[in-house]
Amino acid sequence: MASRWDRFREDTFLVVGFTELTGLAVATMFETHAIRYKISDLKPLNELRPLLARLRIAEQDVFCGPQVEQQLQGITKIVLSPGVPRSIVLIAEAVRRQIPVLGDVDFLYDLIGDKKIIAITGTDGKTTTTTLIAQILETGAKVVVAGNIGVPVFSKYDEILRCDFLVLEVSSFMLEDLQGFRPRISAVINIAQDHVDRYGSLEHYAEVKLNIIRHCTSEDIFIQNLDDAVISSFVPPRVQTRTVSRSRHGSDYFFADGVFFFRGQALRYSDCLLRGAHNIENILIAIAVTCEAGVTPHQVARAVTEFRGVPHRFQYLGRCRGVTVYDDSKATTVHAVEGALRSFHGNVVLIMGGRDKFLDFSPLQTHAHRVKHLVCYGEAGERIRDTIGLTDSDHLPCFQDAVARAVSLCSEGDVLLLSPGCTSWDQFPDYAARGVEFQQFVCQRLGHLQPNGRETSSG
Repeated sequence: MASRWDRFREDTFLVVGFTELTGLAVATMFETHAIRYKISDLKPLNELRPLLARLRIAEQDVFCGPQVEQQLQGITKIVLSPGVPRSIVLIAEAVRRQIPVLGDVDFLYDLIGDKKIIAITGTDGKTTTTTLIAQILETGAKVVVAGNIGVPVFSKYDEILRCDFLVLEVSSFMLEDLQGFRPRISAVINIAQDHVDRYGSLEHYAEVKLNIIRHCTSEDIFIQNLDDAVISSFVPPRVQTRTVSRSRHGSDYFFADGVFFFRGQALRYSDCLLRGAHNIENILIAIAVTCEAGVTPHQVARAVTEFRGVPHRFQYLGRCRGVTVYDDSKATTVHAVEGALRSFHGNVVLIMGGRDKFLDFSPLQTHAHRVKHLVCYGEAGERIRDTIGLTDSDHLPCFQDAVARAVSLCSEGDVLLLSPGCTSWDQFPDYAARGVEFQQFVCQRLGHLQPNGRETSSG
């Protein structure tokens, strides 16, 4: 029987950007299927050796330091890690030479295009929505979840070949310049300012997000959120469209007066374990996607009510001494912070900060009445504090010091909320590490959190 990999026997790939999440997974698959490849990364060889030790590649096939055009000698195709900009000299020259440059989802699609693929993107809510969709589908099908959710697509390759549905969380980086990726059902949850350092304008960023249906046909379905100004004005070409809304009752799937309405089913939001006003949008889109995928409305409703959310995404941790604590470490945009704050009427001690993506934090001024005290930290902390302009605010460079200060400011009836509005990379390897440290530090300072304590969220 011919292998799906036979078409690449004459190729030599260059894996550009060697990380554990993408580069290592791709390289491992190349070795498993006897495909020739080389690696290019900015980091010095000593830093790469721990990952390289898991492979059989010779060190002379690993290019470290400046990524220059000489590394293209003998290369026929490139697999580009999502975090590497396509504007670097090496990739620009590859494009000029007409060497195919593929992201991991594009390359994967070339191997498993016969699978039912569901793809979810958006500025915020991707992980929650993707996870919920998978949980609903798992009521009657074999499902694999991968992508930007922290699971490299190629690390699940063998499972994907045996699954019924592949549910992918895809970032804007993964959607740049797609060559053929075509999901059967796709959704863009929302579009708000993000990655200004990479895209420069909201228009460019939105264009990349909407690439998700670039290669779709009339057989495919796009879930359109009519409540998002950018997405509602978009006219999807070719694909079938299903609409969702919290304000337009004529939509295919809608939410009104605290109830989700879909396919003759009515589900009260108060029956759901997932809390937070911003999660109404995520639930609505997950309902639409899974109904279109063939799950019965009754199965959808049951799975939604049982879903508890994902760690570090508006995660209710519990109460101690009358203080309610939420870990929203995955909130790395202004839009996400706004969504979290809308869930409370006031008395929020808010922790923000991290790596500066040069976002505009001024929209948070309209939520000043909800914030009792703002504690900022890290690379972006001082700019956040000055932009929002609250009288009751602090800036401490170190995350641990900021958390300690925030805890000391809490009184009975307050909400302690970590919702950084920034990525974690100035002091942590990822948002999860930041969230774990927050949880541990809060317990040390505040005491044991009672998870069954009554939540103060209003949403």
